[in-house]
Amino acid sequence: MPALGSLREGTMPRTHATPVLSHLLREQANAVQLYLQYKGYHWNVAGPLFRELHLLFDEHAATVFGTIDALAERQRMLGAPAAYTLEELRSASTLPAEGTLPGSTREMLARLLAAHRTIIEGMHAGFKAADVEGDPGTADLFARFVQSHQKMEWFLRELASEPPVVAEEQSRSAYVGEKATYGSTIPTSHGTPSFPGHPMTS
Repeated sequence: MPALGSLREGTMPRTHATPVLSHLLREQANAVQLYLQYKGYHWNVAGPLFRELHLLFDEHAATVFGTIDALAERQRMLGAPAAYTLEELRSASTLPAEGTLPGSTREMLARLLAAHRTIIEGMHAGFKAADVEGDPGTADLFARFVQSHQKMEWFLRELASEPPVVAEEQSRSAYVGEKATYGSTIPTSHGTPSFPGHPMTS
């Protein structure tokens, strides 16, 4: 180990400038913002699905939080400093700032879906940049994390979709000589609400 006196104060090793650094910084910043968004919704969610969403938001928050350190450390491995101030991270994020608390659980789900889809798109771009640069370590990081975001997006998408409507079974009493009839209607498909972005599941 070199003596402390041999280290030049205020310097850090650098590698060549690589475009993957901007992708790593952006997704680190997005992860910090999404983590705080999930925690805010976890604290403030209410309504009939309170327990399910309260727990799910906290679970997703923990998953997102687990990506922050790796994204920051990967930048250090490539020789760049890792941003840590709120100003730096807010400037680097591509997620919209939260100005007001959503007025409903459906709006919470819509905002989270949009955030995940933005991150998924960004990680696809980061993976491609790392592949072009011959950087398998960063490519692997994005490949693993994009799957986590796709799974979280899937859970939210299913929660946000309109449930199929099953008509109450209607029946009538049979008269003598008449057969009772029973009917039920189950739609073969149902629509989902339109949220910003498109599901990305591959």
